[in-house]
Amino acid sequence: MKKDGNIRYTVVFSFLLFLMLITPLFLARTSEKAVSTIEEEAAPQVETHQGNNNISDSWGYVSGSETLSPQSNDTPLSKALNYLRSVQGTDGKISDFATSCWAVMAVAAAGEDPHNWTKPNGKSIVEYLIENKGQLNLNVSTDVARFILAMTAAGKDPRNIGGTNYVEILEGFFNNSQIGSPSQLNDDFWGVMALVSAGENVSSTITRGSVNFIKTHQNADGGWSWAVGVTSDVDDTAAAIMALVSAGEDSRSNTIVKALQYLKNQQQSNGGFPCWGVVNSASDSWAIDAICSVGQDPADWKVDNISVLDHLLSLQNVDGSFNWTTTTPANKALMTSYAVVALCRRHYPTNGLHIYARIEGKQSTIWRRTVFVAASMIVDDTGQSHYLPKPTVLGALDRAAEIGGFTYKVRQTSLGLYLYAIAGEEAAGLAGWMYRVDYYMPNVGMADFEWNITSPPNPPHKELLIYYGEWTYLPLKIWVDKTEVHFGENITVRVMCYNDTSGNWQPVEGATVHFLYRTYTTNATGYVVITVRYDPPLWAEKAGYIRSDVIEVKIATNPTGSTATSSSQQNTEDSTFSSRPFWRRSFLLESQPYKVYR
Repeated sequence: MKKDGNIRYTVVFSFLLFLMLITPLFLARTSEKAVSTIEEEAAPQVETHQGNNNISDSWGYVSGSETLSPQSNDTPLSKALNYLRSVQGTDGKISDFATSCWAVMAVAAAGEDPHNWTKPNGKSIVEYLIENKGQLNLNVSTDVARFILAMTAAGKDPRNIGGTNYVEILEGFFNNSQIGSPSQLNDDFWGVMALVSAGENVSSTITRGSVNFIKTHQNADGGWSWAVGVTSDVDDTAAAIMALVSAGEDSRSNTIVKALQYLKNQQQSNGGFPCWGVVNSASDSWAIDAICSVGQDPADWKVDNISVLDHLLSLQNVDGSFNWTTTTPANKALMTSYAVVALCRRHYPTNGLHIYARIEGKQSTIWRRTVFVAASMIVDDTGQSHYLPKPTVLGALDRAAEIGGFTYKVRQTSLGLYLYAIAGEEAAGLAGWMYRVDYYMPNVGMADFEWNITSPPNPPHKELLIYYGEWTYLPLKIWVDKTEVHFGENITVRVMCYNDTSGNWQPVEGATVHFLYRTYTTNATGYVVITVRYDPPLWAEKAGYIRSDVIEVKIATNPTGSTATSSSQQNTEDSTFSSRPFWRRSFLLESQPYKVYR
């Protein structure tokens, strides 16, 4: 059914696919009995972050859409990249070995292949790093971590760079439940990010121990320094945030909230961020990275109506480079490499991104949450490891399983890896595990679908749905006219299904809508009206369909002088995250992710 290397289903599914190809009715996968014949509605437009075209998921995560299309030559980002190209030598180097590592991460963040960064008749920047890896001080964990981050950004497996396993070397620094020196913290920040970038299990003893060490040594003001017990600074606080979030820390946790408040308190009247008393572009860049890592828009971080992005751009020179400060250029190639990641609205590790993942089992939701997925190490049911250097659908499942504590099983076959079980639910007969991206069913397997690369559906990608079902199953989505109501007020719910053939959403008759311990049934046009007396989640399901995601409906606590949120308004209850269209789930409103089993 799939090409080599793809996850596939059994031979019976291949036969079923053949039937689909010759039977248009089967391809449509619609049911006249279930779907109303009223005029079809177009699929709702996927939300975008305010003020730009960046990826935004259920938690508001952003990553630069600038990286998904050819660059204009007059944008700050394109100018910065052109500057880096201009200072690259024929040996592939940009400035020095360390700066070249950061430059590779920047190039990858911008959506370009570092292997293609080369002067005419010269070597690529990746070749330079590998050929000069002897410059690494293997006795310094942060040096090793930086090199791993550069290699993973370039799509390399750091377990075998010229025969050397740098992941093993980094893990060798683990002692007393942390990486490197027990008196330092920056080695833990960057060590965790490096391990995550290489696909190491975030639930491993090394990663969990280091994460706990970081959290334990958060200062009272919410920040961190490079060392234990030292005064907090912006740079290290930003690095700590990126490390924790990339390793699966909930960005709404008290640890992250306190850290963000520390950063907010450090922002200056010119919009910029200081480190050791000096406002500079490097601190701006890392602060922006941290802000993006938790799903916020740095353009919204303003003082006196001046954002941190404004201040960062004020330090860009005519040639595209960035100064450290207005009067101090410092290492412009290094400052520019930092700035590129920030302008792309990305963060370290730059080979990963955030995806909202939902896993629907036979009878209930197994897991749903946003995950940060980078490279991944997939272990099949015989214990054989498979390294996937790019963020993939299977990698997202792997990371979800690590964080969520459930299991999955894949089998190596002649056509690639075959996913046959999640949380103990195994494929049987015509039913098995399938997936959709932004509700579309791709024609490649989970190991081969690369986030923001594979098409269709067109990038940028936002959402992953993995479900147990048959080929004919269609995904449901709930639409509501408001997500905040007063006690006893009605809300109108509509249940739609995605038609794979037309690409439109169609109303579903007879769907069961769950609200607390009661159920309601949609009418011929997919509607049902519910009187709200509680504020639990709401979802819909129907036999032969994939259950919908959850929407949170909240009862307003102010009894007078307020109105419920209407369908034309956006939900702005939690100012920590970006607003989103009313029809979206309100997952972020929960203090904890909703119980995995309803």
